[in-house]
Amino acid sequence: MEEQRGVSFEEELRQALRHLDDPCFLRQSELVALLGLEDEDDPAAALRETLEQAIEAFKPISDSGSRLRKGRHYEILWQRYVRRLPQKAVAQTLAITPRYLRREQAAAIRALAGYLALRYDLREQVQGLFPGLHTKMVEEPAIHQEMLWLADSFRGQTCEVNSVLSAAVDLVQDLARQHAVRCVWQGNPSLPPVRVPGIVLKQVILNLLMAVIHQLPPGGRVDMAGQASAEEVILTLSVTGEGCAAWLKAPSFEGPLAVTRQLLGVFKGDLSLSYTSDMLVIRVVLPCAGRQVLVLAIEDNLDTIQLWRRYTQKTRFSLVAETDPEQAIASAARLHPDLIVLDIMLPGIDGWDLLKRLRADPATASIPVIVCTVLPQKELAFSLGARDFIPKPTTGEEFRAALERQISAATLSR
Repeated sequence: MEEQRGVSFEEELRQALRHLDDPCFLRQSELVALLGLEDEDDPAAALRETLEQAIEAFKPISDSGSRLRKGRHYEILWQRYVRRLPQKAVAQTLAITPRYLRREQAAAIRALAGYLALRYDLREQVQGLFPGLHTKMVEEPAIHQEMLWLADSFRGQTCEVNSVLSAAVDLVQDLARQHAVRCVWQGNPSLPPVRVPGIVLKQVILNLLMAVIHQLPPGGRVDMAGQASAEEVILTLSVTGEGCAAWLKAPSFEGPLAVTRQLLGVFKGDLSLSYTSDMLVIRVVLPCAGRQVLVLAIEDNLDTIQLWRRYTQKTRFSLVAETDPEQAIASAARLHPDLIVLDIMLPGIDGWDLLKRLRADPATASIPVIVCTVLPQKELAFSLGARDFIPKPTTGEEFRAALERQISAATLSR
């Protein structure tokens, strides 16, 4: 019976994803009750938002090997159900066969069902969906619930790195002396604030230092330093001591490391290791507190979308794409992005008509629009209300410069 309920839950999720743009269908979905959304003013909108946020939780922090499958699940779920792309287009984008895509899509939906079941404590559904494989997750939900609580409770909080690390290092100095280990933090007051709560960053550093101190032989040393780029702060813990490589897989080290990686992941941070026989380097990456700029790209060419995504990787610009003009209008009103990049040669509604509609709608009239086209009609674009014009083909530098110009102009006009 449990398995039947689990299958029903997965199928209910699959149907809701297929009808993500159909409020009438979503309103009747059993997921509304299962996820506790009955009392929302608009249960259909609440369910859609909940599912989109769940899909977003699969977005990998980086393209490291441990996240490749999770990243594939995110791309499939996002492109198939949020962007509403057909299977063939998604398969082409991911460079896989349609048959393989169908298999991966089923796995992605199952993974999403498991995430939702854990997120909303639907234990019976988890057991039905994942007999045996996820039993441990059901028996030990505390760590998952704690991570979710942290994400909900401290969302948006920032901290000053230098003061937090100084406090963490001070806390472990007595213990370090007992183990004849030196912990040194090369203070850097110029480090910018990061988008991680102080209590979380402090615990991350304590977890790492405690694990290292207990493994290092007498005479070992931990040197900590920090540096910043425009988008992230990188903390480096250089651990020197005999036999570093030998204790990397020790349970007393692996356990704290796994929890620390989870803590960082909740707040879009990352952790990586490199080592030699007598040195271990722990690299902690933290997102800077600067606000992400949401860019809606309205473009029907998937190759161009991929190119623009590469142009905005590791920048403050977060690019969301729409290939369907009608859907793009709805997305612009719903997401209210900071910028819109608009192609002209679109199917159905051409870019000129779309630009006029965006300017005429009070919900989107104030959003700066950058026209990007092969057509040499810059004057027409400006006359219809575009704020900037980029001729195709464009380089990454030209593309990012146009985005920066409009964000700077918007900031000055406030």
